[in-house]
Amino acid sequence: MLKWISIMNTKTGALIDMNVLTKSIIGLLCATTLAGTYFSYTEHQNNRQWEQQQQRNTQYWSHMQSIYLRNFDYALAESLAAPKFADRQVALQSAIENANLILQLVRSASATTNFQSWPAYESFITNGSRYLAYPANEKEISLNPDQLDQIQRLRKFVRTALPYLDLMREKGDGTSLSDIERISTEMEEALSQLDSVSTYGNKAFNEFVYNQNPYAPPKPGTVFAGEPTYKATELAAKAKIFMGEAWNTGAGKQIVNMVSGGSSPQLGEVMDFKLSDTAGRPTSSYIATLSKSGHVLQVTRDGSTSEEEAVEQSMDLKQAITVADTWMARWSDERLTIVAKEIKGTSIHITYIPVREQVSIPQMQVLWEFDRRTGALKTFNAYNYFYNYNKTFPLHPKLTAQQASENLGPKVIVSGKPKLEIYNSKLVYAFSVTGIEGVSHVYINALTGAYEGINYRL
Repeated sequence: MLKWISIMNTKTGALIDMNVLTKSIIGLLCATTLAGTYFSYTEHQNNRQWEQQQQRNTQYWSHMQSIYLRNFDYALAESLAAPKFADRQVALQSAIENANLILQLVRSASATTNFQSWPAYESFITNGSRYLAYPANEKEISLNPDQLDQIQRLRKFVRTALPYLDLMREKGDGTSLSDIERISTEMEEALSQLDSVSTYGNKAFNEFVYNQNPYAPPKPGTVFAGEPTYKATELAAKAKIFMGEAWNTGAGKQIVNMVSGGSSPQLGEVMDFKLSDTAGRPTSSYIATLSKSGHVLQVTRDGSTSEEEAVEQSMDLKQAITVADTWMARWSDERLTIVAKEIKGTSIHITYIPVREQVSIPQMQVLWEFDRRTGALKTFNAYNYFYNYNKTFPLHPKLTAQQASENLGPKVIVSGKPKLEIYNSKLVYAFSVTGIEGVSHVYINALTGAYEGINYRL
């Protein structure tokens, strides 16, 4: 009897455990179902909100397009009705301005609406804006037949596009994005059937465009005016001398090739040189940029190095300065002074400037950057030095430092001996100061006593 009761109790306990487990599973399934339902509802709401926002964006976008297109067409119509060429010019200029506003809207549409690109629509406006400058410059009593024809083409474009834009605008929240997309596709197809603005073979238009932007051959540049210039082969030899050991490595014959060129108003023609083997394959990642007058303006470097190489050839600050000094001796006869040296991450940065008659010229910076893991040069940049190359800076003050200090503001406290330097091409006393957070120096003109600015860091 006791054994039977014990068996019954055991079965009863098992049944109770099974009931608890079953209830737990059912509860978990209910919770999962509810969570899934809530997630689906939330996702649906988010999708609906996104679609509503897209519809509102489209409605606003279509509304603005309609306004600008109507203004565009109004200006074109006014240009045809204008009694004098001056009135016509004003009208056509208005048309150009509205065309540019339309273009801005078209190009921003991808960020605010769900539209795809409209090549025909954008082409009409782009070509129209470009072309209208031509009749706008016309000073005859009336426009010539070609100009009239092109304006009529633009007006037909407007009158074809507007009904579609109005349909998108009027529908607004009352239609789906797929319907709006269908309308925009239909508009694009209708526009693609029209004769676009055409300038092909138009001699008068092409002459007008050329006269607006005539070809100007490269000039020697203002910086190196009067200096002798060199052929590409001569500049390649100069580049190789400057690069030194950075290029004089590797087996086999190495050839310096010009890889690109360009020009600027200040520096004139510049050329890029790279090292390669006899088959033309690059054998160095460095590119040296030289002016036509033989000055090295910049060196850049592509590629990366492995961690193993970095461990074997690491460089410290002292070693970097030694290497930079060697390059500087090949770069210029003027001896420059190091004014900044620091380690930032994996790079070592060194800044040189000229100091002439004890006057520092910070705006003529020469910048070096080395990879401290490998000892390799990363960049060399002397553009700021050469942009100020021919400037004659004042070097002799008319005021003493004491006289200049009388023009300092009441809130600053001088904390060190002032130094003469060039600041924005002016001779100044650089006063090291405290008293105003973020301000380390105040600059007072050493000739006039005028306040010239501050050195500020956030």
